[in-house]
Amino acid sequence: MLQHGNRNNQPKSGLKRSTFKTISMIKTLVLCCFCCVAFLTKAQQKITTSKYPTYFGICASPVIPNDFIGAKNTYFEDSTGAMQTTFTNKMGYTFGGIIRIGITKNIALETGLYQVRRVYNAQVNIPDSGIYRSQQLAFVNYDIPINGMIHVQMDQQWFMNANLGVSINQYPSDVRDSIIPGPGKSILVEGRRTNRTYFSTNAGIGFEYRTNKAGIFYFGVGAKVPFRPILFGVSILKQSGTGNKMVAYKPITAGYFTFDLRYYLPTQKKRNITFPKGPVE
Repeated sequence: MLQHGNRNNQPKSGLKRSTFKTISMIKTLVLCCFCCVAFLTKAQQKITTSKYPTYFGICASPVIPNDFIGAKNTYFEDSTGAMQTTFTNKMGYTFGGIIRIGITKNIALETGLYQVRRVYNAQVNIPDSGIYRSQQLAFVNYDIPINGMIHVQMDQQWFMNANLGVSINQYPSDVRDSIIPGPGKSILVEGRRTNRTYFSTNAGIGFEYRTNKAGIFYFGVGAKVPFRPILFGVSILKQSGTGNKMVAYKPITAGYFTFDLRYYLPTQKKRNITFPKGPVE
């Protein structure tokens, strides 16, 4: 159950500690990401001697809202039905780095670190008071996917891929904003996470074009389905001078589709280099 009163009555010191922890966690994740990118880029430049090489790449994908594995629109009311709220899922994006580790000729393991930005439009209507207002909320989370991938060669350079796996999803904080519909009134809209860490299922299918000098170019579609709702949509109407509040909330199903564009850096094959003999043997 949501506890509406506790969050508004938290001491300032508690809020400062929570904010400090969130900022520290984000800095740690960003630092780890940069360290991994630097290490893997250096490793990518070394001579590859493995029969099944490891690739490092980047991915950029739009997040596509839908009603098939998620909820494009989530509607809910307060207990009296006077306040009506709709959270509409808008298009977002995901961006990050990928590591592909070859296991056999046709099987690989992929992981990485992504930043995912989800956007919702919160529409709040109170017809009896003539209030019809909206506010946009943006959610940012960090995603660590672990996928198994199968390759099917279609031509000398064209391959078809299918992948399936799980993700660890980290949401640093809740997201909230306020609407001022008139004097003495304020509406708080919030995306309130149910937990800090979640797990979800990944699946995807696509095609890639492989070259020895330019690297690998991949395009495909993917889907991500959380094991359970990751957040609540919340709306609260407050009126100054009174203790009366209207409160409405509902869990939001947050599955989504992506259109994946990826690029993998080329590997360098082993070179046979001979050095001239020195004057002293």
